[in-house]
Amino acid sequence: MPPRPPMQSTPARQVPPQTRSMPKPPPQVPKTAPKIPTPPKQKKEKEPIEAGYIIKNILIFIGMLAALLILGFALILSTLYVAPEKESTAYSYYYGINDKTPSDEVKVNRVVYINMTELSELCSFTVSGTKASLRFTADAGEYAEFTIGSVSAKVNGDIINMEGAALIRENESVWVPLSFGESFIVGMTFDKNEDEGKIRILRNKIPESSEEAPEYEPVTFRIKGSQAIESVGEDPYIGEMVDLGFVNDLSEYEQYMNPEDRDAYLILVNKTNTITSDYAPENLVSITNVRKDGRKEQMVECAEKALQALYIELKSAGYTDVSVTSGYRSYNKQVSLFTTYLQNEMKRDPSLTEAEAKEIVLTYSAFPGTSEHHTGLCCDMHNLGSADVAFANKEAYLWLKENCHKFGFVIRYPEDKVDITGYSFEPWHYRFVGRYHATRMSQLGMCLEEYVEHLNRSESN
Repeated sequence: MPPRPPMQSTPARQVPPQTRSMPKPPPQVPKTAPKIPTPPKQKKEKEPIEAGYIIKNILIFIGMLAALLILGFALILSTLYVAPEKESTAYSYYYGINDKTPSDEVKVNRVVYINMTELSELCSFTVSGTKASLRFTADAGEYAEFTIGSVSAKVNGDIINMEGAALIRENESVWVPLSFGESFIVGMTFDKNEDEGKIRILRNKIPESSEEAPEYEPVTFRIKGSQAIESVGEDPYIGEMVDLGFVNDLSEYEQYMNPEDRDAYLILVNKTNTITSDYAPENLVSITNVRKDGRKEQMVECAEKALQALYIELKSAGYTDVSVTSGYRSYNKQVSLFTTYLQNEMKRDPSLTEAEAKEIVLTYSAFPGTSEHHTGLCCDMHNLGSADVAFANKEAYLWLKENCHKFGFVIRYPEDKVDITGYSFEPWHYRFVGRYHATRMSQLGMCLEEYVEHLNRSESN
């Protein structure tokens, strides 16, 4: 057997060295996801955010600074504009006799003022109290008391409303609106002569006294009383009412709806015809048709009985949800109510002065002593959550408007008489005057102020 040829192996040079080394491990897969972008990319993303943030804050700062500058400039202009209106000397005042005591007028926010301290020297008033609250007392004991900075004052204990606040000026003198003197000081004449530019304030002479030794009427403080009609004659505007269209037998209420003393309920109470704090109506009784929420309301008996008759017919007409929410109010209750309204207005708009807030409240609420609710002859009734002009859109109101006079009631503050009554439209406020006068007022289209004036003219003719 021929020898086996030797096995040939691949020459070492023919095998690349790396083939003999350990193979490289496969690339390792990262255990976590790779991080995004390198630092340079992160910087590029942050740069616009940082710049925008800075620019935004700069703009906010500039805006706030501009607003402050504008506000400051506006306040300066406002001060410069209002200042000349605060005081003027368009007139000279002359207190006393023969124009011997001239004094410059003060006008604040268009309200003309007089120097009460100077006036008290002329009339020998006794002055007492503190700088914040001063009382001027006449010889007979009547007094007026003023709280500095307030439009409220007291005359013989009754709170009254002035058209401007009491002020303290030079030499610590007290100044009050001229209209206060005209309305509440008796025994003096306030004569304004625009041609001469003078306002003379003189004590009234007793006619029988001599010129050489004149005597003067005592000077006192008083509140003008409410106005009532003494007697009223027959009037051609109304005849006998035969059929009132009642669907119920209301004969037992007739004496109340059409009282025998038909002029007894024509008392006029408003902003100029006031009631004192000690006034109390007689024969107050509980109101039957009051809202069932626990409240207790009262009216004068004759008016309340007539109101019962009205409700009998009102319910028969299908209006069962109307109820009385307010009746007689005492003087002190009206003080509390008015004060609450005043505080609410000043909270709603803190920029209002007390006098400005009071002017707003007076358009919808009576000042103590001027409220019809003091008489016990009126009530508020409606079918809303609270008194609102929206009641005028209810069918129940339309029924009341057409029929309330048959029971002796009138809508006290009609929509077309705001400039006469001084109060905004109140479709919920009803006043008892008796059927005779209520029917005449309805036919004449008059509110109570107009009707009383009409009766007075008829009496004088």
